[in-house]
Amino acid sequence: MATRVLLAAGLITATMTKLRHSGTPLGVGEVLLLLFILAVLPGWLREIFRHRLDAKPWRHVSLIGCYAALFFMLMVGCWQGNQSGLNPYAGSVRDMLAYAFCFLVSVGIVVNSDGPGDVARTLRDLTWVGLSVSAITWIWAIAFGALGEFNLWYGGYGARFTGLAINPNQNALLLVSLPFLLFFLLRTSAAGLWERRFGIAVGAIGLAAGWSTGSAALRFIWIALIPMMIMAGMFFHSELQRARRDYALTVGLGAMLISLSSESMLSRVHELFGDVLPGTGTMNTDLVMLTGGAGWTDRLILWKNAWVVLQGSPVFGYGPGALSGMSGPFGGSEAHNSLLDWMMATGFLGGVVLTALVSVVLWRSARQGSIELFFALLALWAFGMAHHVLRHPWMWAMWTLLAVHVGGLHGSRSRAGSAPNDAKADVTCAG
Repeated sequence: MATRVLLAAGLITATMTKLRHSGTPLGVGEVLLLLFILAVLPGWLREIFRHRLDAKPWRHVSLIGCYAALFFMLMVGCWQGNQSGLNPYAGSVRDMLAYAFCFLVSVGIVVNSDGPGDVARTLRDLTWVGLSVSAITWIWAIAFGALGEFNLWYGGYGARFTGLAINPNQNALLLVSLPFLLFFLLRTSAAGLWERRFGIAVGAIGLAAGWSTGSAALRFIWIALIPMMIMAGMFFHSELQRARRDYALTVGLGAMLISLSSESMLSRVHELFGDVLPGTGTMNTDLVMLTGGAGWTDRLILWKNAWVVLQGSPVFGYGPGALSGMSGPFGGSEAHNSLLDWMMATGFLGGVVLTALVSVVLWRSARQGSIELFFALLALWAFGMAHHVLRHPWMWAMWTLLAVHVGGLHGSRSRAGSAPNDAKADVTCAG
């Protein structure tokens, strides 16, 4: 329980980059995740040396091996980049430390997981806390625009909701998969009436908060995938009418909140707050619902130059770093595409391994009927195609949790031959 709380709190606060100490990559979230690693890994390593290791972690040894292989590819890419002089070690060290940290957190999740039921409880905590914090912060931002010394709108002019992140896209990363996980919880948990009502409320506000980040990628993903998930649920889980009804109500209320927080309505709210409590309300409320400028033309240029970089070292890459650019390759900019940035670091070989990892989890999720987890991972992967998010612990942790969950279900079904009732019991989040 304690380690699960550390993990959930650490992952969520790690996206709140305004809480980081100035000039350092460490913040509250990173410290909590470090405590999680220290609480989980040393005891596991002691058991390895004493030859008394429980069989549980080896059920997912292929996942740990996959992460070890990915990090080895990063090291080879670093060596290649330094040898070529195009990406010296000094330009890669910070990213390498970030990846090492992400992989350690992921291995800790594997070691600490007690089967699909335990992972489902972790996903429940992540979803409830993530949506609740975002909902509270969004309501505060609409009313006041700032929280103490932190401005909750991008650039201070009220155009895009950042919450406690520096960049609104960091906040969007936290929110992009949560609506899909909420449907998973509504379907699998033995929740009471008030808990379900709470989920509907925070889910609706979470949708409004995510939309207000102004992330074009998030908006496109939600518009495309949420209706698809609802329709897919009708085929995969036709007996669970209540979960679909509650989720449809969540989406409807979220859409209503988005409409109410539009430019014209929010201006009236601002005037009301200005009359009652002078000096409050969001600044420049006429800009709140702007898209924030997706910059897709710039991205196309960065992606094109990333391919040029990749052609120079197609097998091993050049190690992590800002290797693309607007004026040409090695121009000091990221590609803003997780797969391209990863392949520039590790070559096509690393890209194939990473894509295979995601594809296996997607395939198992769909095959086992965990359609919400399928869309949650698909949403994360699609979001990563517009942003470089692979240095965030949230990304790897979510992949790992979903991989361990569907892997555990796959293992239990394989052992039982075909035991849908047992598998269904494993995913229950109650308790």
